[in-house]
Formats: sequence, structure tokens, C-alpha cells
Amino acid sequence: MMTDKYQLKIVVASDVDYENLIAEIYCDGEFIALLQQEDGEGNIKVEFSSNARAIDFDWFQYALSEARKTLLNK
Repeated sequence: MMTDKYQLKIVVASDVDYENLIAEIYCDGEFIALLQQEDGEGNIKVEFSSNARAIDFDWFQYALSEARKTLLNK
């Protein structure tokens, strides 16, 4: 399966910069992006790490989907 190529870790956290919970996305232990829901659950936004490297498109789509599910189920 293509998603096994890279290790995905999703961490739902509370951060002082955000009123609501965020979901951090890690690829092989490296923080690459976060999802935030400051404008409501129907308007999720992605913020990228300033040092994010190029990553596999299909893996990232999967990671975003999993992070969104995890964030909204908390």
C-alpha cells in the first residue's frame, strides 16, 4: 500500500495560538503541517511547516483526510 511508504503520525493538540483544537501531521517523525478549525468545522485550513520538504502527493492526501477525521472526532 502506498501509504506505508512513509510513517504517518497525527497529534491532536491544544495550542495557545488557536482557540480550538488543532491536528498536527508528521511524516517520518518530521512535523510538516497542521489542520486548524478557527473558522468552524466546515472551514478547515492547512498550515504548512516553514521547513516542510517535498512529499508524496497520494500520501499527503491520505494524511490530510486522516488528520481531518481525527480532529473532528475529538
